[in-house]
Amino acid sequence: MTRRARACTALLLGISLIAGTSCSEPERDQSMRDPGNYQPRFVDAGGEHEHTNRLAAETSPYLLQHAHNPVDWYPWGPKAFAAAREQDKPIFLSIGYSTCYWCHVMERESFENEAVAALMNEFFICIKVDREERPDVDDLYMTAVQLFNNGSGGWPMSVFLEPVTLKPFYAGTYFPPDDMRGRPGFSTLLRRVSELWSGGRDQLLEQADKAAASISADLQSSAAPVALDLALIDDATTRLLASWDQQLGGFGAAPKFPQPDRLLFLQQVAASDAQASKAVHHTLDAMAMGGMYDQAGGGFHRYSTDARWLVPHFEKMLYDNAALAESYARSYESTHDPFHARVLRETLDYVLREMTTGAGRFFSAQDAEVDALEGASYIWTREQFAAVLKEHGLEDELGFAEELYGLDQGTNFRDPHHPEAEPANVLYLSRKPQESEYERIDRIDRALLAARSQRKQPITDDKTLTGWNGLMIAGFAEGGRVLDDATYLDAARHAAAFLLDEMRGPDGILLRSYRDGRASIEAFLEDYAYLAHGLFSLHAATGEARWQQAALQLLDEARQIFGDSHSGGYFDSLPGQSDLFVRLRSRHDGATPSGNSQMLLNLLTAHRLTGNARYLREASATLASISQRMSDYPTVLLVAARGLDEMAREYPGYLPADSGTRNAARVPVRVNVDPQPVNGVVTIRLEIADGFHVNAHEPGDPGLTGLSLVLVGEGVELEVEYPAGTPLQAEFSENEILVYTGSVEFKAHVRKTGAAPGRPRLLLRWQACDDQVCLAPAEDVLPVLIGEE
Repeated sequence: MTRRARACTALLLGISLIAGTSCSEPERDQSMRDPGNYQPRFVDAGGEHEHTNRLAAETSPYLLQHAHNPVDWYPWGPKAFAAAREQDKPIFLSIGYSTCYWCHVMERESFENEAVAALMNEFFICIKVDREERPDVDDLYMTAVQLFNNGSGGWPMSVFLEPVTLKPFYAGTYFPPDDMRGRPGFSTLLRRVSELWSGGRDQLLEQADKAAASISADLQSSAAPVALDLALIDDATTRLLASWDQQLGGFGAAPKFPQPDRLLFLQQVAASDAQASKAVHHTLDAMAMGGMYDQAGGGFHRYSTDARWLVPHFEKMLYDNAALAESYARSYESTHDPFHARVLRETLDYVLREMTTGAGRFFSAQDAEVDALEGASYIWTREQFAAVLKEHGLEDELGFAEELYGLDQGTNFRDPHHPEAEPANVLYLSRKPQESEYERIDRIDRALLAARSQRKQPITDDKTLTGWNGLMIAGFAEGGRVLDDATYLDAARHAAAFLLDEMRGPDGILLRSYRDGRASIEAFLEDYAYLAHGLFSLHAATGEARWQQAALQLLDEARQIFGDSHSGGYFDSLPGQSDLFVRLRSRHDGATPSGNSQMLLNLLTAHRLTGNARYLREASATLASISQRMSDYPTVLLVAARGLDEMAREYPGYLPADSGTRNAARVPVRVNVDPQPVNGVVTIRLEIADGFHVNAHEPGDPGLTGLSLVLVGEGVELEVEYPAGTPLQAEFSENEILVYTGSVEFKAHVRKTGAAPGRPRLLLRWQACDDQVCLAPAEDVLPVLIGEE
């Protein structure tokens, strides 16, 4: 956490709203619509619903799941805001999505609890939001959750708003229903907020204003441009490779997410960096061999709970499978690895089988649980596994199958929320199979999938989101192209035609969400950006002009609706929205690209296809609008970094220049290094500003980041002579710690041990603190020419 954010949070929590914080997830009316296979729990003896609230008229499966709670839920909109203002009640805002595990838990524990619901109804106007339908509301209040919780967040979000401006005065995630282990429960929180609203409202309103000011500064500001070049690409590559798990694949520690933005970035630079190529291929192998990949049915689960990619969080998201399909397609195209072609084909087949309608549109997600048991439809006991193979005449393959899928190694899964459940197995590949084994494996998988389909299945969120469908169109187009498979290209065509024909309002405006025969909600920037990307990909795969023309039209519409004529780039939300206290600009690429990053790539594609320099000028303005963010945090906007890489190589004259107006903030640490080692010795010097210190290599407090020099690459070894630290008793640490102050110099010895694929690099990490707080850990790629003496 930055120093500013830490100070702001401390101030905001200064009124001691509650003694503790939330737990984060590391989620018969005539107008009632079909919520899929969701079963509401409140029914009377005659089978009628005991409660029906306003969510019954909605189309979102997530909102419909809560339509029969005893909570008097409103959907997000003017009726809810008017009720809160007229009744002078604060708003309780709950944001989640239909396949969110902790959302289900909080519903069962609190929103279906008559006593808790009575408190909610008496003291609050309660609003439910599907984050997938309203990413603008989700982004805005997730920033609030992170502000109030030291940078962490998750779903469900639980946010308290003052009713006039909708500014948040407190926010958390999941709360248990009752007090436990010294932590307040949801009922306690509700009563405390109600008491403060009645007897301390001025404090809450002041807190809401301060929170809104901080959120607005974070989400709305567009900093002055700074110069960018290929050095940032090298910097980002080095940082990613430093976090690459060379043993197990992926980046960082558990839980491990697929992070397709990192994979696609490294795939783009892999042609000139052998280490990047190795990291991507290793990670793609590891993910597809683990339990995070559905070995019997294809497709990827949301993330791995462990470092080995073994036990997943079992929900499946359309956007993950779309982006990973693109990544595996690019890998197969460049490496011709048949295993990656197999994973690509199985992933696309899964989407066709379970996530596609007859009209060609794609669903959004599948739940992680069945009957409150996570992964129940996916896991196997050894006895179940053997019975299925025998039933399908595959007894002779049992030994091979058990060895391949790891059942001979014992069980590997027990639902952590149901310790009484029988231990079972998540299937994973114990080794990378040979191409000659694929037919045998296919027979086994078909038998397992047929048996599994007889089990009760997880809920499918069957709404269609324009943007996510655009990403999946790109996945099918790329897959169909590299596999030369017309089935996948046809799937992309049908989805594209549906979106272009059905996802327009009476005034011609693009709409975001479709379910139950009804399209609704004006589209946001990401919908335009992702759909244009899918259409450009489909044009590239088929050569059919209609897709290019439709994509170019979307770019023109996006410019008119979302373009920022003052600072360049785009806003994420619609102009004139009265339900947001700030107009949003996304500042990072995550599981899906930010709207600005994807638009940058789209504009470069449009220029390549048309030769129209207007698109290149718009790409330059978009890159300039996020250039300072990219310069400060090289791995935060990796989709945009792919655009920077292309512009630096093909159109260097359009790169943003330094405006010269960047804030001359005090820099606590300056790093100097000689670029050429002398006899294999690198000398590093730190100049630490007065009033600051840098934690020593071993500071003596496990919560602090010590100074470290990391070697990224192979064929060399590193030995560092870290200086001794000076003892310090800091206010923020209970124990005496060791630090560096003033000028510090140390040496590193670099020795060749063999051939070095790619270029080895040095990454310096440190954390600067003053006498009260610590800044976020920092890192710097050192400009040292290793191996080029």
